Amino acid sequence: MSDQPANPKVPFYKRPGVQTALLVVVTLLIAFQMARMEVVRRAKAAYHRGEKNFAERKFREALWDYQEVQEFYYVPKSKWVDMAAKREWECRAYLGDWVPPEGPLDADVRTLRPDFAQYKDVIATITPVGDVTYQPAPPTNAEKQGLKPVMPGQEPTKKK
Repeated sequence: MSDQPANPKVPFYKRPGVQTALLVVVTLLIAFQMARMEVVRRAKAAYHRGEKNFAERKFREALWDYQEVQEFYYVPKSKWVDMAAKREWECRAYLGDWVPPEGPLDADVRTLRPDFAQYKDVIATITPVGDVTYQPAPPTNAEKQGLKPVMPGQEPTKKK
């Protein structure tokens, strides 16, 4: 007979159950990290789209892009989310949208968005320009002819 035992002890890390569990854990960690990286990548891309629209003075589209960035707030909170929040307030100020003057509406905004106080000074320096990204509707035939607008059933009259 030989001097070696018939069943040598297998090291802990070489057991089939341990190797399978380790493979599952590593795979889950990699999948989680890939999902996290994708969220950050999409937030960064949306922020840069917003910056491009902001530079072109397309404040409405920029506002939508910055809001999209903020939808990627949870699981990783990236720097893009904080920068988008600031730019969202600036876009709203340029559009004259949702940014109240001093008065009773301030309390409502503070309740809805607690970060209002942080950007209040920046917002105060911006003069609203309105939404310049959309062209106004073309004039109607009555407007082209210089007629007053009428209610249905009335006869059009010339403007004085």
